[in-house]
Amino acid sequence: MSVAFNRKRYVRPIKIIILLVAIFSSVIGIASHPTRAATPSGGTISTSPSSLTWQGQFFAAGVNADPSQCPPNLDPNNLQCDHFLLNIDLAPDFWLTHTGSANITITWADGSNDFDLYVYRTTDGQLVGSSTAGGGETQEQVMIQSPTPGTYEIRTVPFLVLASAYSGFANLVISNTPPVQNPSFPTGGIGFGPATVVDAQRTQGEPLAHIDQAGNVYSTGPWGFSTGQSFLSKSTDGGQTFNLISSLDLRPNISPAGGGDSDVITDDQGNLYFADLEGLASILVAVSNDGGHNWRTNNFASATPVDDRQWLAIDNGISSSASDNTLFFTYRQVPFGSQILSSPGSSGPTDLNGGLMFQNAADTEFVGSGAPCGRLTFDPVMRMLYLPCVAGNRVSIAAAHVSNGQRTGLHFTNVATPTSPGGAVGHLFSSLTTDRAGNVYVAWVDSNNNNVYVTVSKNAGNNWSPPLQVNGNPANTNVMPWAAAGANGTVDIVFYATAVRGDPNNFPSWFNNRQAAATVKWFTYFVQVQNALSATPTVYMSQASEHPTDYGQLCTGGLGCSISGGDRSLADFFSLALDKNGAAHIMYNDLTNQHHGAALYELTQNAGPTAFGTTLKGSSNTATGATDPAGDAQVPHFSLTGPGSNQPALDILSVKLSQPDISHLTITMQVSSLASLLPPAGTDGILWLTRWQFLSTGDGGEESYRIFYAGANVTAAGITSFFAGTGLSASPSGVMGDGCITNTPQNCKVIHYPAEKTETGSINTAKGTITVTVPLVDIGNPITGDTLFSVTALSKAFVKGDPLLVDADAARSFDYIMRTTTVPTNCPLGTTCKVTGGGYIYVDPQQDHGIFSIELTVDPSGRVRGKTAFVDQSINMSFRTALITSVNFSGNTVTFKGTGTANGLETSYVISVQDNDSPVPGPDHFSITLGTGYSKSGPLAGGDIEIH
Repeated sequence: MSVAFNRKRYVRPIKIIILLVAIFSSVIGIASHPTRAATPSGGTISTSPSSLTWQGQFFAAGVNADPSQCPPNLDPNNLQCDHFLLNIDLAPDFWLTHTGSANITITWADGSNDFDLYVYRTTDGQLVGSSTAGGGETQEQVMIQSPTPGTYEIRTVPFLVLASAYSGFANLVISNTPPVQNPSFPTGGIGFGPATVVDAQRTQGEPLAHIDQAGNVYSTGPWGFSTGQSFLSKSTDGGQTFNLISSLDLRPNISPAGGGDSDVITDDQGNLYFADLEGLASILVAVSNDGGHNWRTNNFASATPVDDRQWLAIDNGISSSASDNTLFFTYRQVPFGSQILSSPGSSGPTDLNGGLMFQNAADTEFVGSGAPCGRLTFDPVMRMLYLPCVAGNRVSIAAAHVSNGQRTGLHFTNVATPTSPGGAVGHLFSSLTTDRAGNVYVAWVDSNNNNVYVTVSKNAGNNWSPPLQVNGNPANTNVMPWAAAGANGTVDIVFYATAVRGDPNNFPSWFNNRQAAATVKWFTYFVQVQNALSATPTVYMSQASEHPTDYGQLCTGGLGCSISGGDRSLADFFSLALDKNGAAHIMYNDLTNQHHGAALYELTQNAGPTAFGTTLKGSSNTATGATDPAGDAQVPHFSLTGPGSNQPALDILSVKLSQPDISHLTITMQVSSLASLLPPAGTDGILWLTRWQFLSTGDGGEESYRIFYAGANVTAAGITSFFAGTGLSASPSGVMGDGCITNTPQNCKVIHYPAEKTETGSINTAKGTITVTVPLVDIGNPITGDTLFSVTALSKAFVKGDPLLVDADAARSFDYIMRTTTVPTNCPLGTTCKVTGGGYIYVDPQQDHGIFSIELTVDPSGRVRGKTAFVDQSINMSFRTALITSVNFSGNTVTFKGTGTANGLETSYVISVQDNDSPVPGPDHFSITLGTGYSKSGPLAGGDIEIH
């Protein structure tokens, strides 16, 4: 076998495209179109006008995968590509006093067509941005951060286009804030463990963290109004594993609506209080006295309808009894303002009033000013109740002193933080917390300069310290701060941040263009401020998440984002809580999976100083496996009669990853016993699953920390199967993939784990082990040194036809680093190999066309990227690649494999191409075989293939 490089280096693209246009036009009945260039051919944007549009040319047909073949000097008549000259007219020093970007967007009508977008700086020909999503989309977008003034060529390439024009739009998004260099803060040795999967299926925005006095960690988050559900999960092992608090696999209490906003809190009696927004019409509250098994519910706890964002706060009184406990409850009654209600704490399972029936707690109907209002906080030291609300250029706080046992007649006064340094408090909620000495901290983001600030008061908000900026480089644009204070003068703060400067609402939206969104990488950051009361506080900043947690636009307009089409997948906040040792527990969303679904994770601080002044020694996040205690696989975990019995076959004891050779990965899961493989009562089978994420590509060719998995299942009839997969996302046009249920286009609600590949495995009943050995090609081909993040073993039961799996057991997460592996291609390391081309073959005796376009690149590290599209006009079948898992070069032939979609449905594929121009010129060759059984091949009747 040989690999040929630099074989053919003459270019004949213009002749080929002219031929293709002529032949395609005759086949599809399209006359020659008069427009052969963008109209107008160029334009200028500046501070005024800041935007322009143009109409791109109409392509009767085009199959061009290589933009280097059609620069203006080689394509002066726009036969292969369309060229638009964009002049960005700004002063040379403009970006010294401003921040912003130039956004270039092209759109077209039909997702069966595929245009690509490239932007070149004309002064030196440098490519400054590209967008080449993999098909099914109707938009490409490039964002250029602080573009150098001058002229840019916008090159639109018809990757595979039949009878379509496009429209172009360019605009400048400018902020008058200068790009001030942020400080650099040390980490202080603060670190976090691998991310724990809280819920492997249900996506939930704005997760709230709470830790009770027994150390149980809770998480709650809404599923959205469209589902009527919010969820509550609980960890009894300090955040290493979580179980859903529900006997229905839905939210813990039955009611007609919900899914808007949720909150959870506990009191010193261990009682559990839950609240959910019922579609803006009312607010539900629920109480459990047995840790979540049984609930009493009031669906109409709010006094009036049109309600928004409720919060709970608990006053445990000064005694250890329930008699002096008070549950405070606030919500915003639109449009009048915030109300604060109160209820006695629950006294036990027969109490129909405590935590359920509320009355006005204040001496006025409404308290506070401004909106939105952050979480209600009760300080037991100063016995103060605080409600922080955004009010223009500062945070306004409604504050009231609460006498012991007082539940009504609270007199609130408004106190305000200092003016925000940038002049505008925004990007959703501010966050208020108090430390063990009663000092009050408020954290917020200034929406003018996108920095995070904190101020502290020693006297209940009457006087404040100057605002302290706590975000340092590279956290240049920030949203959603949440604070939790510990010992006197110490506060922890988390926020999402990106190095890209600008308004997060104006970044590219993943829903519109996945590749453009992936150029803006958000991470979860953690800050600890020590000696906050002094003139020189100490600030430590650490990147808490191991990899990005989101890409692109973060719409901060609340429900308005849904109306405007913005990306509100994260919802409005995330949070942290402190355990009894002072370690921070961060509850956050990760949207970097291929579905852009708000997967729920928890990060536990494992190194460095804590908010309580202790120091954690830390441990490595990487391992080859993890153990789990026996006896914790109850099915169900929560029910009206308490937990079910432990299921030995689902009781995970350990999980281990190993590499038996350079091309396989073996997953070994051990359970308590496999003497019986009967599933739990009421279910149809057992599932053992190990899942992880690693840096791969999404289904549009974008960067993605894609979910992969391997496992086994056994049905009640004793049928065993072993499998692996990754799951396909919904297409930009809204066709649902097999990997996630969507209820609106691309809006992932339930993550699936379809058995896409049949694998080799075994069950050893004597040892209680389930072993699956998977070829690396079936799980995205991770290469040497790749990290598999958050490797987690899960055991579930399933019911046929129900997409929600029954919760049983899980093992704690760890990271696994791949040892020596095969490379998914035989392109020599250190070399770039490339295949480009387009054209058509005849697919039947009537000479109907099978039209294709290819762009495939193997980079020097051995990673593969690119895409291929194929259309069979005889049967109206459209195929697009999603993943390219292996590439083989052999002389003048290249063969590549992977998964893709045929008319929106997932399928495997094998594509082989031949470049036959030398040594004896002859027709190139194209062949495609799909897992559906479809197969076509033949010499090119028009077009060209080049192996570089």
